[in-house]
Amino acid sequence: MNQTDIPVFETPNDFHEAIDFPHRSHIPHFDVFAVEELEPSARRCMPPYRQGFFQIVLLTNTGNSKLNLNTDWLKLGDFPLLFVVPGQVFSWVRDEKMAGMEVMFSKEFLINTFPNLVEDFPFLKITENSMMMLTQEEHESLFFDLQRMQSVFNNPHPYQEKMLEGMLGSLLYFCKAIYERHKTTENHLSRSQIIANKFEALVDKRYVDTKNVSDYAEELNITPNYLTTTVKKLTGKSAKDIIQERLLVESKSLLKYSGLDIAEIAYRLNFQEPTHFTRFFKKLSGTTPNQFRRKA
Repeated sequence: MNQTDIPVFETPNDFHEAIDFPHRSHIPHFDVFAVEELEPSARRCMPPYRQGFFQIVLLTNTGNSKLNLNTDWLKLGDFPLLFVVPGQVFSWVRDEKMAGMEVMFSKEFLINTFPNLVEDFPFLKITENSMMMLTQEEHESLFFDLQRMQSVFNNPHPYQEKMLEGMLGSLLYFCKAIYERHKTTENHLSRSQIIANKFEALVDKRYVDTKNVSDYAEELNITPNYLTTTVKKLTGKSAKDIIQERLLVESKSLLKYSGLDIAEIAYRLNFQEPTHFTRFFKKLSGTTPNQFRRKA
């Protein structure tokens, strides 16, 4: 593939234009549409990109579609619910039979009702699992709500945006209930599990800033030895391994999808010298960054 910088689409309409989808939203920071509307004009294959808005995708038929999020292929079950959030690298191959509903929104659309959007709805965090499998009842309820939202969207009136704001908030609360039912609450976790979970979430936020286990231990108010022992016991990996694996994932993403040269990637990932990055990459992957890029 040609090496180009990963594009970022700031608004739903920017994205629609890029995929040759003639639909356009008349409401700033919000859009909703049926996946079937993508046929026959929209692209069926999209190389990696990032977006500046949140996206909720409820699929009723996946066909042979393939979705890739942060270099991982997603396993699509019978009733998948997908969240794409700003900062993630997303790409896909869309089957013509793919069906469902999509809603796209920026945090600005809900700024008055949910000024702390990601804190209120933690499943929208970049560190969380982006895919949930629903029961048939959950799926039918969400699908009905999204169709009602689309009906309001398609019939403009003076209170349209307020209605959609309220409907989206209700939808997010329903998703939050599903998320919490799928996720084991911290009340049922051991102290070791809580520490390991917090550490992995912290790594996702700070892996570029620091690669030192001691920095993470300090932020978690424990000793480096205790952190390493705890994480090793629960995951089978050392704390250092987890930091390096996260750094390797981002390294591969930049090598495969961006037009940055090796030195630029090294500095972006906070290596003091490009040679340090090359040694790190070869040690963990068994190949040099250049060799990996040529095969990507």
